[in-house]
Amino acid sequence: MDTFVIMLKNVLTFVLLAIPGYLLVKGRILGPRESVTLSKVLTNLGMPFLILSTTLKLELGGGFTLSLLLVGILGTVILVAAFLSSALLVRKEKNIKTKNMIRFCMVFANNGFLGIPLARAVFGDSSGVMAYVIVMNIVMNVLAFTLGAHLISGDKSAINIKKAFLSPVFLSFLAGIGLNLLKVDSVLPELQTYATHFSGIVTPLSMVVLGMKLCEVPLKKLFSSGRMYYVSAVRLILFPVAGVALAFALSKIPFLPLTGDSVLGLFVGLAMPTAGLSSVFADQYNGDSEHAVILTLGTTLLSIVTIPTLYWLICTVL
Repeated sequence: MDTFVIMLKNVLTFVLLAIPGYLLVKGRILGPRESVTLSKVLTNLGMPFLILSTTLKLELGGGFTLSLLLVGILGTVILVAAFLSSALLVRKEKNIKTKNMIRFCMVFANNGFLGIPLARAVFGDSSGVMAYVIVMNIVMNVLAFTLGAHLISGDKSAINIKKAFLSPVFLSFLAGIGLNLLKVDSVLPELQTYATHFSGIVTPLSMVVLGMKLCEVPLKKLFSSGRMYYVSAVRLILFPVAGVALAFALSKIPFLPLTGDSVLGLFVGLAMPTAGLSSVFADQYNGDSEHAVILTLGTTLLSIVTIPTLYWLICTVL
């Protein structure tokens, strides 16, 4: 049970970091909409430097690079399959806006603000697991800004391939890989120090933003939503279990470079609660904002139980 306790402690610590954000809004020190500004700081400053500092530490080699590519392909296949199957899971929903938001919340996970910091806390900066989670985050972002944006808006013109591939996360990953291969860190170690300073803001600030958003929905309404429990079962259990089961089966094929770390990276990438992009897209494309907030917060709170439990089960199997 040690693996369960380790993950539970880390997830609980992360969620407790949301309390200051909740109190800042409740005490009217900050307004609830100021979370948007903090999110921009995270997306454009904290996350790029977190990814840069991580990729600078990776020990890149032919087998590892091939494994990263394979995880990217496998993650894409799993997410596209989840996206297509989500249509069947919400076929009885009458309201088209609610239906599309539920599908989005089922498929797209919070890898950036929760998955990567959690992997860092549990596995360490230089762990291969971190690299796989970063790859899953890139895949998630690309699909969110294409399939996800089209789903919420109902308009093909909303598909933003440029934004998907020119995001700070993707560019910082490419920069980190390039600098790593050039061994720049050995000549200029201060670069790693500089990146690490900024990367430290990601975990606390991302959870403060979550706490601020928690003020937008009464807890009674949050936990009385049947849709929230249904989406949580799919987002936090069904899709992660199916994806990890596929990865585990493929890892038994001798010539495929899928290791225990790559399976764990896929798990973290798939098991996180709903992405905060649900609220962003709801505001941007006139989607179902109320369910975006309810489903994001609800899955986040329930993930306190699901992430450690599934992690323990996976470690037992591996």
